[in-house]
Amino acid sequence: MIRLYTAPTPNCRKVSIALEELGLSYQVERVRLEAGEQLTPAFLAKNPNNKVPVLDDDGLVVWESGAILLHLAEKHGKLVPADPAGRIHAIQYAFFQNGGIGPNLGRLGAQLRKPAAERNVEMVELFGDEVSRLLAVLDRILADGRPYLAGEYSIGDIMHFPWLQPLHALQAPPLMDQPHVVQWVLRIAERPAVQRGMKVPE
Repeated sequence: MIRLYTAPTPNCRKVSIALEELGLSYQVERVRLEAGEQLTPAFLAKNPNNKVPVLDDDGLVVWESGAILLHLAEKHGKLVPADPAGRIHAIQYAFFQNGGIGPNLGRLGAQLRKPAAERNVEMVELFGDEVSRLLAVLDRILADGRPYLAGEYSIGDIMHFPWLQPLHALQAPPLMDQPHVVQWVLRIAERPAVQRGMKVPE
């Protein structure tokens, strides 16, 4: 039995996409962040860092989205290339997302969701510039014509997509200025498993 403790966030949707891509059956346990359910003793027993997602894979509890995706990929022999170079490249792009696009776009979004008068202009500029820089990095990587970041579809792509798809939906200039990234987003969005995973939880 696989249980996914999740919420409608980009990090959580990485895991539901991976589960759908692997064709695994899983039970969805929605964690209502607005009600503080991630702070309850029951949830903290699963993840002392009080964050979603959390995966309970037949008694093995894993938290942190990158660790969950690596666990699933290695257990099922998919979503990470079999050859050593491809494998490390897929992991490299997963780490790149966890340390780059995720935190910087998250902090930028947190500022932009505030009323204009309450925003820290310096933080908006700092995180906005870094998001633009990171998107340009992705564009340079994809400029050689590869369809996916590690050459073949992998956890590296899944890690990035739920964070970048909303930018495309908003037609946000930092993303739309990077044509290779735009085409990559459209390519990933066509995958049926991605479409299903992006709807979890309903």
